[in-house]
Amino acid sequence: MDRKLRKFLRRRGASDLEIDQAAADGWLKLLTFDRVVMPGRPRFTFPQIAQQAGIPLEVAQRIWRALGFPDPPVGEVSFTARDAEALESTMQLMEDTLVYEPDDAGIDELVQQVRTISGALAKIAEVQGDNLVRTVHAAEEAGLSDDQVAGMMRRVDLERGERLLMYALRLQLRATAWRRLAGEGGRELEGVGQAVGFVDLVGYTALSQELEERELAQLVARFEGLAYDTVAQYGGRVVKTIGDEVMFVSSDVGCAARIILRLTERSNVDEVLPDARAGLACGEVLAREGDYYGPVVNLARRIVELARPGTAVCSEQVHRALADDPDFTWRRLRTRRIRDIGSVGLWQLQSVADTVETPAVSG
Repeated sequence: MDRKLRKFLRRRGASDLEIDQAAADGWLKLLTFDRVVMPGRPRFTFPQIAQQAGIPLEVAQRIWRALGFPDPPVGEVSFTARDAEALESTMQLMEDTLVYEPDDAGIDELVQQVRTISGALAKIAEVQGDNLVRTVHAAEEAGLSDDQVAGMMRRVDLERGERLLMYALRLQLRATAWRRLAGEGGRELEGVGQAVGFVDLVGYTALSQELEERELAQLVARFEGLAYDTVAQYGGRVVKTIGDEVMFVSSDVGCAARIILRLTERSNVDEVLPDARAGLACGEVLAREGDYYGPVVNLARRIVELARPGTAVCSEQVHRALADDPDFTWRRLRTRRIRDIGSVGLWQLQSVADTVETPAVSG
């Protein structure tokens, strides 16, 4: 491989073992891009960077989940000093803007802001990721080797994109301030395999008519927080929330199944939230600018409408994928004919510890 590329990767924190393995596996381009985006050699565990940042571990974990990532394995050395600085800067930012206070309410506000910002940035990353994929595929189709594509990755200038991002943020922030204070009170990716889940709150429409605006806002925020934490904890990604409903995706069907089980269970025992119900389907979807479309999405959306309160219902394809997984038990439901989709086999999903048979589908 090119000596300049190896030298670059070393400076950016990659070990010779990592470089040689990437070269052997044909992933030099990904290792190079990884080190361009996140330079530095991992030296710390997650508890260590939380300690360096002066943040209680449980608060650091909430921030990490709010960023959209599952809890790191205990004891795994996968973080750099840059990660500790980022955590510390997050807390300082909240203090400087008088949003953060060192109490439970202040931490909740901090986590909510991180969650909102991360959700927006995740969509930006999806769009830019599509552009990266297009560029790499075009280079490979033109006959460039993995080494040559890696050389292209080495010249990626992230600072230009960061300047544009910050400029756009300033514009949006200025517009929001004027509107609120002076006025008011991609690329299509076909054939992407995903598990798509929907979870909603039962009786939300009637409840929204009874609650005051503040109470309703608190209920929605509580559900969104529970949804984001649960989805992130099990490695999925929230696509969007609309009031009483959350849509998420996961490339791992088993993780998606755990998400709908845990999220319905946690909603059902919550003292504030009404019971939740969930629908899950899997297969190829169309991914575009951070959102997902296609028959699988439509099926998951219709399944949740059929589920009874407190239950998680899955398509035949999900059951087929997980039928041999000992972590789950199943109850077959009667086949339903769904408008614009056809006859659909349905299964109620249960954990091993929750095998009580309860009615799952209305009608």
